[in-house]
Amino acid sequence: MQMVDQIREAIRCARIGPGTRLPSSRRLSEQLAISRNTVVRAYDLLLMEGIVESRPASGIYVADALPRDAAPVRPVSEFRDAVRTRMPMPLRHVRAPGMSHPVRNRLLYDFFPGRPSPDLFPLKTWRRLLQNNLSHGGGAGLTQYGEPAGLAGLRTAIANHLAIARGIVADPSRIVIVSGVQEGLNLAARLYLARGALSVVEDPCYQGAALAFEAAGAEVANVAVDRDGLIPDDLPRRTASLLYTTPSHQYPTGATLSAERRTEVIDWARRYGCYVIEDDYDCDIRYQGSHLAPLAALAPDCTIYIGTFSKSLGAGLRLGYMVVPEHIAEAVCIEKSLLNNGNPWLEQATLADFMHNGSYAAHLLRVRSHYKDNRDCLVAALRRNFGDVQVDGDAGGLHVLWHLPPGIPDAVTVEALAQRARVGVYSLASARVHFERRTTLTRRAVILGYAALSARQIEKGIARLSDAIDDAIDDPATDMVALFSDQFAPRPPPVSVGRDLAPRTRQQPALRRSRPNRALSGKIIVRQGGAPMPILKNIYRYPIKGLSAQALASVELQARKPFPHDRVFALVRPGAPFDTSQPRWGKKGLFVMLMLEEALARVRTTLDVETLKLTIAQGNRQLVVADLEDETSRAEVEEIFWQLVPALRSAPTLVRSREGHFMDKPDNVISLINLATVRSLEAQWGITIDPLRFRANLYVDGANPWEEFDWVGSDIRIGEALFRVDRRNGRCGATNVDPETGRRDLDIPGSLRAAFGHKELGVYLVAREGGRVSVGDPVVTPAAVGTTDVARSPAVIRQASRQMFMCGGCYYIYEPTAGAPDQLVPAGTPFAAIPVNWRCPDCGTDKSTFRPYVEAARSHPAI
Repeated sequence: MQMVDQIREAIRCARIGPGTRLPSSRRLSEQLAISRNTVVRAYDLLLMEGIVESRPASGIYVADALPRDAAPVRPVSEFRDAVRTRMPMPLRHVRAPGMSHPVRNRLLYDFFPGRPSPDLFPLKTWRRLLQNNLSHGGGAGLTQYGEPAGLAGLRTAIANHLAIARGIVADPSRIVIVSGVQEGLNLAARLYLARGALSVVEDPCYQGAALAFEAAGAEVANVAVDRDGLIPDDLPRRTASLLYTTPSHQYPTGATLSAERRTEVIDWARRYGCYVIEDDYDCDIRYQGSHLAPLAALAPDCTIYIGTFSKSLGAGLRLGYMVVPEHIAEAVCIEKSLLNNGNPWLEQATLADFMHNGSYAAHLLRVRSHYKDNRDCLVAALRRNFGDVQVDGDAGGLHVLWHLPPGIPDAVTVEALAQRARVGVYSLASARVHFERRTTLTRRAVILGYAALSARQIEKGIARLSDAIDDAIDDPATDMVALFSDQFAPRPPPVSVGRDLAPRTRQQPALRRSRPNRALSGKIIVRQGGAPMPILKNIYRYPIKGLSAQALASVELQARKPFPHDRVFALVRPGAPFDTSQPRWGKKGLFVMLMLEEALARVRTTLDVETLKLTIAQGNRQLVVADLEDETSRAEVEEIFWQLVPALRSAPTLVRSREGHFMDKPDNVISLINLATVRSLEAQWGITIDPLRFRANLYVDGANPWEEFDWVGSDIRIGEALFRVDRRNGRCGATNVDPETGRRDLDIPGSLRAAFGHKELGVYLVAREGGRVSVGDPVVTPAAVGTTDVARSPAVIRQASRQMFMCGGCYYIYEPTAGAPDQLVPAGTPFAAIPVNWRCPDCGTDKSTFRPYVEAARSHPAI
């Protein structure tokens, strides 16, 4: 009965879980040294109660569900109440650095810093060396304790590598193998920090260092850094125990501590009896220039050098090393033995062989070249989407620090917008960075890791980030001043402004009727073989960014130059962080534009590019003719636009780009729209689309729908000019605005995503050879596109609206024939007809992540 009571109580208190197999009667009788019949009788009583069940040829198991009349499980509170003595609490509150991000597993493009590429890990060589160590000495290595300081062969290999690569001459007895930088920091903190001791860290710096010192109960002092690294003059002038610094590649700024400051830091450490912890975590990855002598080479008596293989090979190895002064090496080894008595033998032995046979040096050469290409690709992608960019830390390492340009929200907002677009970019607070002072750097700097991504992923990720920021600016519900609250100047007192504009409710003159749809075919020139040759149907320029289009009959283009006189003027928002004395390209959030201000549709602007005479008219009424070379006339123009948009805090500033333009992209591209593509969308969606919504420079007709996507990467000739088709054009919220009324009456990007899985329409061209281009000129396209593409015919495009789509988050497949009853989507609903706020019924991912599922759709990106 004692056995029955105890087993019953263990089951009811959940110490033995449902479905658990109980020991056999023979084994339990031997364990308890009692008769087997006693155990069998106890099991029989439990079987009669229904608490356990017998399974033939298997054994006795706890029942999955207890009988209803069984006593309830005793609550934990009963046991807690039985304890009269209060249990001790932790002596101090300890925080841990954030190693994971809650949404990182849902990101399409993750720029998390410090991750090497998994594709570059030397897996074959590592497997061969691993198997060799298992075959030769594996039994002894895996069953015996090793030295707490680490495998002697690995310490020797590290000493040789440091002598060649970093100029640090260290006996292997001074080297201790650790499980990464964090364990090295904890070892040093355990040895030299106590409650009330002074420790010093850089501000900003790696978060794990500050938290390790804080956990030891020490006082943490913060010393600022600049472009030359830590500022020695700011070091505390009193005794300190530990100073943490990253002199070779400061995290996160990427600064290199200058030679003069290295000497000053060493002098300070010796004067105040402080050990310097030199973190050289990514010293093996450097692309240009040579390293300065590390502190450990200049002052081995007071420097604890910490390195790791997490950036060169991978963090999963959990292998790093410390090079400590000779007089404290024994103490560090003893402290290490108290923590974990050494690292696993197999990984150490494999890494030692990997370094001894030269494979590590060859691996470093390979990854440096690859990561350098990734860095160049990232900087180029940033420039392509954000103009002149300022990045720090690009001389080495696996990340850059991007200083957000004007017209971009603060870092935390950018991070949130990117996450919604499934792109991971990281503000300092999210990238395991410790900082005490809140400065422009902490508010407006983003960390971008690039090593773990391919060049294609980098380009797509940065383009997606740019689109996410543009979408936020395009949203009519966005408060521009609130979005840029850290940049825009405070609102001045209101100023009374006269009104001489016709009210919006006034009946417009009869001459201002809507223009007919321009997506109509004209005369088609036949290509060789009977296929139609496209022609240039329209040419437009937009002298003032975001305002009226001006039609042209012809234009003279220059090689590698933008479209002449296009977006050369812009209206800068009052209070925007924009240098009006030296205007340069900036994001559209800095400017007053029709896509953001509906009232601008009330007027038409025409600029004579020869005389710079600007005419502003409302209907048949001419408001002003201003000479933009004259300061007084410009002020009059600015006053009129303030009257149009009285919500502005003051009059906008009209600026002119002397060298370039204010297009949506900073490079010298010319935009082109295929009118056949626009017509195919009109047929599919049953609406009329004014092609001027896309604000392109060139409109061609006579091509097949979506054919322009096949031109990307090829040359086309229009008139006398030769163009390289650079890339597709991702559409933004500007296309939602009717150019006639200024109203947001469509959702073009959202509809494109819903129908085709992307929001691209039209292409960007780069002029390779200049010349005159005129309306009616033939468009000579690549020969491979000369035949009709049946897969992109209107019939197939309409069929695409009935195809299946797959979720990019969980691979749920939406079938129009079945619908999604749990999401109130009836059977027979095409994917394009589902509301844009619909989400995946399985994982909750938004609709924009769905992609076409049929083979035909994967073969033709346009559908």
